[in-house]
Amino acid sequence: MPLDDVSKVSNALYEVVDGLARRVLDAVSSGQKNAEARDAWVALLLIAQNWRDSPALPADLKTVVDEALPLC
Repeated sequence: MPLDDVSKVSNALYEVVDGLARRVLDAVSSGQKNAEARDAWVALLLIAQNWRDSPALPADLKTVVDEALPLC
């Protein structure tokens, strides 16, 4: 069923975002910069960028995305 597929995709995206965010937060809390955290941050921004025009995107997140990845 289509709703089952949407639910599966939503859950998968949540798992990806959670894993990426953990890498970034671990680096921030340890104070240790690393390429893995930087790459995770870029991936999170790219995911958020895809919802840039969504009315459901929180304003603070839109600001972060707009500043980090300005529209050309």
